[in-house]
Amino acid sequence: MQIAKFKKIGKSKYKVFFDNTEIILYEDIILKYDLLLKKDIDVYLLDKIIEENRFYEAYYLALNYIEIKMRNKNEIYEYLSKKEFDNSVIDTTIEKLESLNLLNNKKYIEAFINDRVNLSSDGPFKIKKQLIDYDFSEEDVDEYLNRIDNSIWKEKLSHIIDKRKKLMKNKSYFMFINKLKNDLYNLGYDRYLIDELLSNISYESDSLKKEYEKVSRKFKGERNKIISSLLRKGYTYEEINSFVKNDV
Repeated sequence: MQIAKFKKIGKSKYKVFFDNTEIILYEDIILKYDLLLKKDIDVYLLDKIIEENRFYEAYYLALNYIEIKMRNKNEIYEYLSKKEFDNSVIDTTIEKLESLNLLNNKKYIEAFINDRVNLSSDGPFKIKKQLIDYDFSEEDVDEYLNRIDNSIWKEKLSHIIDKRKKLMKNKSYFMFINKLKNDLYNLGYDRYLIDELLSNISYESDSLKKEYEKVSRKFKGERNKIISSLLRKGYTYEEINSFVKNDV
């Protein structure tokens, strides 16, 4: 087959025109097989070139993907799988990226943790689980997480608690504390640290007064029914009694 001409169509990519067809090849392949000088190639060599060109296609796609944001092996694998590259091409691409230190586990872990600490509400245990789910070793994750001072987590927790207090004014103190504890635990914070910060929390809500007025109208002053209804809503007997004793 005769090569008629080359036309550059992008970064490191050319359209190669033959006498009866055209294909897109990467510059690496063109240079490797001296196609600028070798104007006549047989069909077997062309098949080999096309097959190898598939690797460079995956490689440059992966490079562009990494330029946007640091990635790990799993993300590269999933990304190239969606582009319908076969496993052998993906594995070769990942090996190439690793040899160039473009898939550095420790750098990725450090960048990931810094992002989650600064840009999310996630606590250390949730961050650790996310990284382990990406197949990073627990030892490597702990190495960096252990460098973060406990005051950072306390500051994040305090910020979350203050925000939730403003959003949960319609709940009893008991319900507020229990829901908040559960939410913070699910965010990946240490249970003892949560208890420490919530032990001296001040929380004021006018929800009991509103609920009391509602059930009082419903049960028309029947003390036991009013108290039972408010207890089911999460208010303590002491809280309820402060309203009920003055009204019934």
